[in-house]
Amino acid sequence: YEAVVKLSDGFNGADLRNVCTEAGLFAIRLEREYVIQEDFMKAVRKVSDNKKLESKLDYKPI
Repeated sequence: YEAVVKLSDGFNGADLRNVCTEAGLFAIRLEREYVIQEDFMKAVRKVSDNKKLESKLDYKPI
């Protein structure tokens, strides 16, 4: 799980919760009752990609 820790460096508590939720959803989609390391890896990548998209949004005042 060291790779998961390294990939999630800089995540806050909400991000880590999202990672756990996404990992669970990956397991459910494959009809498993447990989460494996690959689920966490995919979840960290997904949350990380979403964080990158959030930081690129340019909000302009109305």
